[in-house]
Amino acid sequence: MTARWVPLKHLALLNPETLDESTPDDLGFRYIDIAATGRGRLISPPQPMTFGSAPSRARRILRSGDTILSTVRTYLRAVWTLRGDDDDLVASTGFVCLRPNDEVDPRYLGWLADSDLVVEEVVARSVGVSYPAINPSEVGTIKVPLRPLEEQRAIADHLDRETTRIDALIGAKGRMLKVLEERYWTAFMQRVAHQSSQRTPLRRILTSLIDGPFGSAFSSSDYSDEGAAVVRLGNIGFGEYRTSEQARIPMALYERFRAYAVDSGDLLIAGLGDDRNHAGRACVAPALGPAIVKGKCFRARADPSRVSAEFLALLLSSPIGSAAMSIAGRGSTRSMINLEIVKSTEVWLPTRSRQDEIVAESRADRVRTRAAQVTIRRQLQVLFERRQAMITTAVTGDLPVSVAV
Repeated sequence: MTARWVPLKHLALLNPETLDESTPDDLGFRYIDIAATGRGRLISPPQPMTFGSAPSRARRILRSGDTILSTVRTYLRAVWTLRGDDDDLVASTGFVCLRPNDEVDPRYLGWLADSDLVVEEVVARSVGVSYPAINPSEVGTIKVPLRPLEEQRAIADHLDRETTRIDALIGAKGRMLKVLEERYWTAFMQRVAHQSSQRTPLRRILTSLIDGPFGSAFSSSDYSDEGAAVVRLGNIGFGEYRTSEQARIPMALYERFRAYAVDSGDLLIAGLGDDRNHAGRACVAPALGPAIVKGKCFRARADPSRVSAEFLALLLSSPIGSAAMSIAGRGSTRSMINLEIVKSTEVWLPTRSRQDEIVAESRADRVRTRAAQVTIRRQLQVLFERRQAMITTAVTGDLPVSVAV
């Protein structure tokens, strides 16, 4: 049957319940941020909090059957449909909440919101430079195909089933990426463990160690398109410098902070960590031209007669380095370290010549690992594209209903 094209607001109430400023501070709920959703699912669980402790953007009250859709262009595919009986969920105002009426199956509405029909309109209608977004009322004017309830349910059943299969493949591929990375570091640690190594505090092999300027020295508003490079935490990967996160400041500002200058070959150590990136990970600075480190990014210079900077970067980035930093930090897993902890950290050092051999072997491993990862990421991209195309063709009717039954 040919679908009727209707605005979303004819199928659902937009933001039907919202917490206002008079809400008691001790009201408890579980909060969903935009970053917690993606491709029709929750990436991380809702966070328990109270109204008084929650971000000011915690406002959208959610009920079973609601669909939430990101109105912020930066977070494409941030869509999720509630299918349980949760009654204590509150979402960010970065979402628009769609509460379905009797004409639409809640799952079908969720698939509509996750289709290119809606997502591409959100992108096209977003306004703003630093935080491009669509007005929630604009979301309600986006036209979507409305079919008889029987067809809606058949399409939803088909998409539930087929996306589950694709998501299982995506999950398996993601685990393969993780295993490849773990194997790389396991091989590195085995090479280190098989050597006659000497346990040495970093203070004995570093000729200098400094922290970058803090706080009000300069802010993100001072960044420029050209000028001196600023090494930030996002630049410090696991034995690798991440150029995609590069920021710059005007040369006049750089001149004020030359004491924090970074030269090619310097060791860069992260002073802060999180669940995915431990504090103490390190990399070697590439040729950046004029550059400085920012606060909580440490610039170290190693004695080249005793240690290879590249070897030390790999060692600190490995699980060995993570454990060593924790020990120096009085035995607890720390998300933040200081200069004294770095200096006190003891590491196992093979002979200088063996360090160079391990670095060369690890470089070859990295080339092989990266080639395999590139292949898997391409496969993931194909799976993501296939998933999205299937959703869009199903809700538009290009996938026959008889197939979806």
